[in-house]
Amino acid sequence: MRRAGNWRSVSYGRWDGSQDFNLDADEIFSEISESLLYHGDPAAALRELLAKGVRRHDGEDILGLREVLSRLKDRREEILARYDPSGRTRELDSALREILAQERRSLDKYLDDASGSGDQDRIHAAEELFLDRQLELDALGPSVSSKLAGLSQYGFVSPEAKARFDELIESVRDELSRSFFDSAKESLSKMTPRDVAATREMLSELNALIASHGRGEDTNAAFEEFMSKYSGVFPPGISNTAELIEHLVAQMAAASLAFGALSAAQQAELASLAGAAFSDLDLSWQMNQLMGSLSSMLDLNAISQMGFRGNGPMSVAEARDALGQLADLESAESVLRSVTSPGDLSHLDFDQIRESLGEQASNSLKRLAEVARQLEEAGLISTTEDRLELSARGLRKIGEKMLGDVFSQLDEGKFGSHEWHRSGVGIDKDFETKAYEFGDPLNLSIQNTLRNTIVRQGGGLPLKIKVEDFEIETNEVLLAASTVLCLDLSLSMPLRDNFLSAKKVAVALHSLISTRYPKDYLAIVGFSEVAHEIKAKDLPSVSWDYVYGTNMEDALRRSRKLLSGRPGKHQILMITDGEPTAHILSDGQPFFSYPPAPETIAATLREVKRCTRAGIVINTFVLDANDYLRDFMTRLAEINRGRVFYTDPQSLGRYVLVDFLEGHRV
Repeated sequence: MRRAGNWRSVSYGRWDGSQDFNLDADEIFSEISESLLYHGDPAAALRELLAKGVRRHDGEDILGLREVLSRLKDRREEILARYDPSGRTRELDSALREILAQERRSLDKYLDDASGSGDQDRIHAAEELFLDRQLELDALGPSVSSKLAGLSQYGFVSPEAKARFDELIESVRDELSRSFFDSAKESLSKMTPRDVAATREMLSELNALIASHGRGEDTNAAFEEFMSKYSGVFPPGISNTAELIEHLVAQMAAASLAFGALSAAQQAELASLAGAAFSDLDLSWQMNQLMGSLSSMLDLNAISQMGFRGNGPMSVAEARDALGQLADLESAESVLRSVTSPGDLSHLDFDQIRESLGEQASNSLKRLAEVARQLEEAGLISTTEDRLELSARGLRKIGEKMLGDVFSQLDEGKFGSHEWHRSGVGIDKDFETKAYEFGDPLNLSIQNTLRNTIVRQGGGLPLKIKVEDFEIETNEVLLAASTVLCLDLSLSMPLRDNFLSAKKVAVALHSLISTRYPKDYLAIVGFSEVAHEIKAKDLPSVSWDYVYGTNMEDALRRSRKLLSGRPGKHQILMITDGEPTAHILSDGQPFFSYPPAPETIAATLREVKRCTRAGIVINTFVLDANDYLRDFMTRLAEINRGRVFYTDPQSLGRYVLVDFLEGHRV
C-alpha cells in the first residue's frame, strides 16, 4: 500500500513480461522509510519490504514474499487438482474390458454362424472352441497385469480385438520402457530382436550395479564402464552410481504415480504389469527385478500424501513432470520461508521460479535480492559488524521524506486557528510576493511586476510601469531559537498506535531545523519511566520503552538543563498520550503510580513553574486525551502560558510544524 505522500494517477494492466522492472535506491528507501522509523532497524524494514513487495506508481508491482508464496500455493493446488493417480490404471482396465467384450461378441457370432451352417462337424468344432475360449477369458484375473499376461497367450477370434490388444500392450511397454530410459533412441516396443538382446544385457548389468552399490561395494570402476557403454540411454550429468540410482528412483516414482502404485501391494502389481508387457521372458524378468529394487527405495507414503485429487489420468511423462514441478515448488518454498534478508534470495533458481510461477514472480524476487546492495551502494545504509545501520546520508534522506510528507498535508491558507502566512523583512526569501507599500524595501519581483503592467495596459509596447504595478518579494525574519522536543516513549504510545506518528514528527522537525534554520538549537528528549537525551544520529533507531510510566517531570527537568545558556527563544514541544504517572524521588529513583499519585502531579507542576521562571514556553501536543489528562493540561497551560493542542496521529505533524514555523515569523 502506498503511504501518505504524493499520490499519482496510475493505470493498471495485466503483466505481459515486457514491463520495466528497474527499482532504484531512492524508490526502495522511500518505500521502507516509515517501516524503518517504526522498527528503528534497517534489517527489520527490509524484511517487511521483502514480505510486502513494492506497489509502484506505474502500476507494475514488485511482488513480495507473501504474494509469491500465495501464488506458489495456488500453483501446487492447480497441479494436484488436475490428475488422478489411479487414472491410468483405470484407463487400461476400461480398455481391456472393451477388448474382452468385443472378443466375447465375436465368439458368440462365431458360434451362431457355425450353428446356422447345418454342418455338424463345424458346429462341434465351434462349440469346443467357444467353450475353451470362454473358459480362458473367465480364468483371467481381476487385475490389469493378470489380464495383460493372460491375453498375451490368448488366441483371439476377433481380429479387431487382437489389433486393439496389441496396440494397448505396445503402448504400455513403450510407456514403461521410456519411464526409465527416456533418453534411448528407440523404445523397447519398437526394438528388433537384436536390440532386445542388447537391452537385456544392459538391464542385467544395471541390476548388478545396483545390487553391488546396495552391498556397500566400491562401484566407481563398474559405473564408468557401464556409462561408457550406455551413456546415451541416460540424461547427461550423472557422475556416479548414487546419482544414477537417484535418477532411476525418480523415474520409478513417476511410473508409480502414473499407475497408482502407492502401496507395497500396488508396487508388486506394477512390477507384474511390467513383466506382462514384455513378451521376452528374460527381458521381462530383468525389468521386474529393476522395478523391485527401485520400489524398495521409494518413499511411497510421501507420494501418496501429496494429495492428487483430480479426475484426469496421467501418463508417466506427465507424472514425471508433475513430480518435478512439485519438487521445484517445494524447494522454492523452503528457501522463501527461510529468507531473513534480501541476500538470502540469491539461493533461488530464478529460471525455475520463472517456469513455475511466471516472469513477474521471477523478476520481482531478482529485484528484491538486490535491494540491500543498492541501498549500500547509494550510501543510504552501511554494514557494521554484520549489522545494517542507517548512514548519515540515509538519516538526511529519511528526514527529507518525513518533512515532505508532513508539508504535503498542510492546508494552503489557514490551519486551524493559526495564521499560516505571515510576512516580514529579513534574510531568507520565502518565495512569496505582495503588492508594494510605502516603506517596504524595493525587492521587486520583476516577473510579477511586468505581468501586472501588461494586465493593466491590456498589452502593447512599450510597457509603461507604474508604482501600482510594483510587486515585491517578502522575506522571513530569522529568529534564532532553542527547542527541545520531548517525545513520549511509554508503552501506551505503540499500544494506541501513536508511536510512528510521533517519531515521524521528531525526524521531520530535525530535518527542518538542520536544513532551514541551521542556527537554531534542537535537542530531543525521550521519556517513559525516566527521561534521556536522544542524539540526532540515533533518532531513526529509537524505539519505545517496554515499561509503564510517563515521567513528564524528568523530561521537563532535562529539557530545562539542555536549554540553559542557549541563544534565542526557549521552547519545549512535548508530544504525549498520557497524564504524568511517574516522577523522580529525592534519592534519584523513579516512582510510578497509576492512577497518577498526587505527589507525581505536584512534582510535575513544580517543574513546570521552574521552566516558566526560566522563560521557557511549553507547547504540548496531546493524543488520545481523556478528561483527566485535559484537566492536567489546563493546569499546565495556566502556569506556563504555553499552548495545548489536542490532535490525532494523522494531524500531529501539521500541528507541530505549523506551531514551530509560526514562532519563526513576525
